Amino acid sequence: MASDGASGAGVVARGLTKWFGGLCALRNADLELPRTGVCGLLGPNGAGKTTTIRMIAGVLPPDAGSLAVLGIDMARDAARARRLIGYLPESAPLYPELTVDEYLRFRAGIAGLTAASARRAAALWADRCDVTRFGHRCCGALSKGMQQRVGLAATLLADPRVVILDEPSVGLDPEQTLAFRQLVRELGSTRLVILSSHLLSEVESVCSELAIVTGGRVVLQESTERFRMRASEGARLFAEVDRPVAGDEQLRSLCEGLTERALGDGWYRLEFGALRGDPRPALAGLLSERGVRLRALGADAAQLETVFVELVKRAAEERGGSPERGFAAAGSISGGHG
Repeated sequence: MASDGASGAGVVARGLTKWFGGLCALRNADLELPRTGVCGLLGPNGAGKTTTIRMIAGVLPPDAGSLAVLGIDMARDAARARRLIGYLPESAPLYPELTVDEYLRFRAGIAGLTAASARRAAALWADRCDVTRFGHRCCGALSKGMQQRVGLAATLLADPRVVILDEPSVGLDPEQTLAFRQLVRELGSTRLVILSSHLLSEVESVCSELAIVTGGRVVLQESTERFRMRASEGARLFAEVDRPVAGDEQLRSLCEGLTERALGDGWYRLEFGALRGDPRPALAGLLSERGVRLRALGADAAQLETVFVELVKRAAEERGGSPERGFAAAGSISGGHG
């Protein structure tokens, strides 16, 4: 993965290890994340994702290894680093008897904001997280999805440079999920967002980088685009265009087994494989040159899941575990809670 270097990185972990009694929840994990962008920690339930982000957040101390956040050694000055971190656990830590407005002002005070700054920050993030209209409602009377949004607003009050979100979209309805993902993308343009999830679709849609954690180990860290390229190798790809183009010889030279069919609404669907690497960038450029409108270009989502499952299976085999167990655990990647 591209790096800013240790001194300029957002998070640098080397050999990070955590034990709970006789259980090793994380073993010799290495991570290096940039100062801006959205990084997804992806893995099946019980993989070690929450343990990892709790150590990055300064909630849990590692038993071995080193960890630095924004150049600050967590072993020497965790309190200083925590002032730059916003952490939202899977269940937002709300006070049910407080109204949303009261809770946000309370959290702003804990973060050290002055009264005037607290009012401005509460108004700003309540608006950005779309909870302003619930300001006078008690937190305990809100739906799970709305509580998550209040928790996110509270996490952002002090304008943290590193934002850590553990399964943040749990309880959100489809409309809320889309708005949440857009907000996360915007946050990643100015700071580092670390998003823990077992939902491949969520990580793939909002994250610029990903790290796959399974069995207490980090088995892969790379850009999301590189991960998509893994999935495209040997996969069937598709494009939807506004006219028939399958007879174009230059286009056919980019694709393997190109087929075309009318969709019945004035659009046509192309399906093809990859001859040399991922042909989609060149394909999009060629279509643009031809004046062809392109409304969709992608790979079979199931292929992304296949790549993930294979990585989990291989990791289980390498650590001497049961490949079948690893495969079954990976099956939870698209449902349940991590």
